[in-house]
Amino acid sequence: MKGYLLIICLFMFGIISHTYANLEYKGYKRVQGCYGECYEEYVRVHGNVVEIEMAKREAALEDPYSSIRGLWAGCAACHGQSGQGVGVFPALAGQDAEYIIDRLTTYKNRGQVGPMSSTMWAQAGMLSEQDIETIGKFIEETL
Repeated sequence: MKGYLLIICLFMFGIISHTYANLEYKGYKRVQGCYGECYEEYVRVHGNVVEIEMAKREAALEDPYSSIRGLWAGCAACHGQSGQGVGVFPALAGQDAEYIIDRLTTYKNRGQVGPMSSTMWAQAGMLSEQDIETIGKFIEETL
């Protein structure tokens, strides 16, 4: 069965590739196609690779929450981007750091807080103690 599926996929890929072989994208600059004057303009506006990375690091140093920004995206998926709560997931906005740290530590240790506790066990289980403290401060100070 897997063999037939593979053959069908390859066949369809061949048809699609042949049908759209001369397809052009207009109006969109592609990084792969940026060279010569295009590249010089890009570097003039944005800097070279080293300068771009240095700017990112400097910005991260100025942001005390840069270490958990990626983690917050996971939190926001259920609790809302502004921590307002979504559906059965409670609001985090307005909570103090101590409360958040206590709850995340409880979840990390697979403690039961309410009927949705098991949902948080995996999320909190991957957090370090520093992450938990930083998330607590982030919620208290920014939401």
